[in-house]
Amino acid sequence: MSSTTPTLKLFELVDGKTRKISFSPAVWRAKFALNYKKVSYESVPLNFLEIPIAIPAACPNVVSPTVPTLQLENGQGLMDSLAIAEYLEEKYPDRPSLFGKSLSEKNLHMFFQSYVQAKINPSIQRMVYQNMYAMQDPDTAHYFRTSREKSSGRPHHEIGGNLKENMTELRENLGLIHTALRSGEWVSGAHPSWADFVLAATFVWFDSCSPKEFQEGVLDAFDDQVMRNYWLKVQQYIY
Repeated sequence: MSSTTPTLKLFELVDGKTRKISFSPAVWRAKFALNYKKVSYESVPLNFLEIPIAIPAACPNVVSPTVPTLQLENGQGLMDSLAIAEYLEEKYPDRPSLFGKSLSEKNLHMFFQSYVQAKINPSIQRMVYQNMYAMQDPDTAHYFRTSREKSSGRPHHEIGGNLKENMTELRENLGLIHTALRSGEWVSGAHPSWADFVLAATFVWFDSCSPKEFQEGVLDAFDDQVMRNYWLKVQQYIY
């Protein structure tokens, strides 16, 4: 990061016990974008219960807070990782592009984002559920459990589903991505882009919460080094 004093603040989600594990894929999309653009910022770690209190207190324009929220130089809060990426793209046009030079290129990034959200994230979400729950302190664990039971319509012990079935689903849906990465380059070519950071953010989430399953389900999912080599390249933007 830049050595200058950061004027931007990124509100992000951390675990309730150690307050050191940043696991939200939505937050990591924004962090990757900031890191790739080499934009200096200060991280503000919050647990689930602190989000609705701390963000509106810091950013008066935010009524229904979510993470990530980026507090801009004027004190206003900008929510949603895509909105943050678009803001960075407009503000720093001289720095490496996240979306490419044309609308058609950006549309492809949006398609890839939709694919990851619809085909990759669901099986991972089920596999990390119990570990995410275990990472919380009692108050945040209660919130996490009850909110997930309500949103899923399933009891706590059923939300994770069957591990073998989840692994099979993940591997099948990673197949097209694996094929695209066999060139040894990034998703969209010689340089990383928004599509890469969407995928990498999901991998950070998986690895942060369930490292054993991440290794089996992603790094060792195929009989080559493609996914492992890709993950190694991603590390330069994780900080």
